Amino acid sequence: MVRGFAITTSTSSIRLDGSGRGELTFTVSNALGRPVRGRAVVEPEGATSRDWLALEGESERDFPPDGTHQYTVRVNVPPGTPQGQHAFHLSMVNVANPDEEFTVGPSASFQVPLPQAPAPKKKLPLAWIALAAGILVIALGTFFALRGRGGEQAAEGVGGAGQAGQAPAKEAFLSLDGKGGYVELGNPRELIFFGPITIEAWVRPRSLNGIRNIVVHGHTNSPPAEVYLRINNGKYQVGSFNGQDFSTSADVPSSDVGRWVYLAGVYDGARWVLYRDGELASSTPQTLGAFFVDAPWAIGARGGGRERFFQGDIRDVRIWNLPRGQQEVRADKDRTFTGNEPGLVGYWPLNEGQDVVARDLSPSKNDGLIRDGTWSSE
Repeated sequence: MVRGFAITTSTSSIRLDGSGRGELTFTVSNALGRPVRGRAVVEPEGATSRDWLALEGESERDFPPDGTHQYTVRVNVPPGTPQGQHAFHLSMVNVANPDEEFTVGPSASFQVPLPQAPAPKKKLPLAWIALAAGILVIALGTFFALRGRGGEQAAEGVGGAGQAGQAPAKEAFLSLDGKGGYVELGNPRELIFFGPITIEAWVRPRSLNGIRNIVVHGHTNSPPAEVYLRINNGKYQVGSFNGQDFSTSADVPSSDVGRWVYLAGVYDGARWVLYRDGELASSTPQTLGAFFVDAPWAIGARGGGRERFFQGDIRDVRIWNLPRGQQEVRADKDRTFTGNEPGLVGYWPLNEGQDVVARDLSPSKNDGLIRDGTWSSE
């Protein structure tokens, strides 16, 4: 398939206002290297109604070589729509050759909230008022009777924050079944850069066979292009591919199956380096690092899904547009990041514990869309 356009957006999710309205702007670039007239098409996904989506401005526009246009899609969900998650994407075609020169853009999601009906006002019966007054008198009496025992209660209280009997907060993470679950990140401009890169993630693999993508950009077949951190037939592997692999890899210890492992893959301008739990696992001189890939990023699968699904648990995914050294990797593997660290262009903690949006805490704010993942905690 020949892809004629690059489609990016600043975020993969839209927050609707109280009237069910929102909008999202896509940036479309001509990747054919020649003048072309392109047509934008807004395509709903799943149960999303086409009537809710409207393209602002002309759908057909002339693109000079390497030219760009911005397309804004407005969302207007009618009142009374049932609660649920919805999505759509923008596609671009060459008007003169729509069957061969086209691109399907990244999905954008929005949540329709549960309608809130105002509670009717009711007059409080006099009998209820009398009953409430009686309960208040009893409660005050009990309070003052027990007040003298406060010191004793404090001495016997539960240590740390929280109330007696309250369980500690559980840390959430995303579980992927290896069959269809992944996180779609789109192809935002902040994640399109060249050369040095660092990709980090905490993973708990449950299967080592085949190709199991952890974090990946692409791939595409025409032209061949991909940047990846993955498991490849029993090996941790990080690198890039343009028809030839530029990578480094290390055997996965059998003890890593079913346990949390911290991985960091780095291209420093001269070599691909792989760290496992902060220690050097592999290093190979290579000439290709990050580069332009006309396809989405993804966590846990090929960009756009369809294959190479990760099986296991995953959290704390980070992408940097700079190389990180071993001391940084080792010192920061257990650290909680703010998201504002220099060079951090994507940070998905994957600890929401609910919903289908993976929040990006970096300044890029490129939230991901979770497809068929399961929230777990421990």
